[in-house]
Order: sequence, then structure tokens, then C-alpha cells
Amino acid sequence: MSEIFLKSNDLSLGYSNQIVIKGIDLNLFDEKNYQIIGKNGAGKTTLMNFISSNFDGTNFESKVDRLKISVNQISSTPTLIYDLTLEENLNYFTSDSSISTEDKLNVVFKYIPRDYLDEKVKNFSSGMIRRVELSIIEIKNPSVFCIDEPLNFLDSEGVSLLTNLIKKRSSSSKCNILSSQEFVKLDDVDFEVIDLDEN
Repeated sequence: MSEIFLKSNDLSLGYSNQIVIKGIDLNLFDEKNYQIIGKNGAGKTTLMNFISSNFDGTNFESKVDRLKISVNQISSTPTLIYDLTLEENLNYFTSDSSISTEDKLNVVFKYIPRDYLDEKVKNFSSGMIRRVELSIIEIKNPSVFCIDEPLNFLDSEGVSLLTNLIKKRSSSSKCNILSSQEFVKLDDVDFEVIDLDEN
């Protein structure tokens, strides 16, 4: 049964005394998909960081109710460790996963050719790094997955991989939250829109 994992009425967020997001109401359900849209400076990344518990600003004493569930984020800045190999990154970022090493590798090889397993990530293109990040999300399988600018660095095959990941998660009643300037249409995936330009 779906339940609200993050609720806030009149939420305001910012940095020091500067308000970036002012007075929005949030009721985010753990089995829905959302898209946060808005122009540059509207506060999309700020809100995504807040949802992901990666926000280091001020909430201006906004009242927030949050369930303790797993939330993983892919931000605009790569999260992988460049001086480690693909396999070393995989071991580091999925050490808390209960699935076997063989199953982890089977997931990764859907996104990246196995020839790159021993290659250092610093030699990867931005698109390859994004693919590895997506594979880690599939392995970790968090309750909530947040991704900033989801189409950045992805070619058509990469977009298909992203779409399939979100569809797979949706079929398992997992929440997915995308953030971009404009609505991103993914085949057979329904989203509820949070439009920051309207606030």
C-alpha cells in the first residue's frame, strides 16, 4: 500500500538568508513517479538534494515529516571515484547489497561492456560514467531514486537503459524522481509533475 515518505506544508529552502524555494507543499508517495521541472535558478537541484537528504542549506524552520527509507541520487556531478577501476567502484558503492557478485556483474554488463571491468573510471566518457551510475542504482534498488537532468550524457541506447530501469522499478512499486528544465517523456512511464515555475 502506497504511503507518503516525505510531507511538508509551506516548505522554504535556501542558503544562509537567501530563499531559493518559497512556500511549496509536498506530499511524495513511495510508489509514484515524479518530475521536478523549472527554469535555471528555480531550485530544482536544491529540492532534489533536500529529498535525497543531501541538502546543506537552510529550511527556514519548515515542518517536515520524513520516513526512514532508502534514497539514492545521481546528481549532475559524477559520483564515481575516478582513480578506481569499474570493478573497484562497483565493490565500493554496492558493498551493502545482498545480491551475489555474479548477479552484480550481470547487471553492470547490461550497461557497460565487460572489457571495461578493470579500466579506471578516469578513462571513461561522461556517458559511460552515467551508465555505470545507473547500473549501481539497479543493484542497490533503493526505495526512491532521484536523478538530475536524466538525459545528460546519454545516447539513444542510454536513454533506453534509463527508461527500462525506471519501468522495472515502477513495476516493483519503487519511486523515481527526475529533475530537468522541461518535462522528459519516457515511453510507458507516468509522472506527476512538480512545476517550480508555478511557485
